[in-house]
Amino acid sequence: MRLKRKQIYLELASEHTLKKIATETGLSEAEHIRRAVRAYVDQQRSDRQSGQPDPLLQLIGICDDSNGPGDGALHHDRYLYGRMP
Repeated sequence: MRLKRKQIYLELASEHTLKKIATETGLSEAEHIRRAVRAYVDQQRSDRQSGQPDPLLQLIGICDDSNGPGDGALHHDRYLYGRMP
């Protein structure tokens, strides 16, 4: 298996939990991350094949709608994530 190096940033709580899991299982943190990414990619592939729409694609054109938000550029987090920064 060929591997490609990637750099990621984790929240501190996730990093501590990942270290604990790696210690308990005897597998490296990198292996746990690879498995998590593989599961996520498999789920995304499955969702696409089942015809489930990507919620981000549903945002395309939202600001072109005359009934849509007029402040999408300013408050995009509200529309993407349902929260204000």
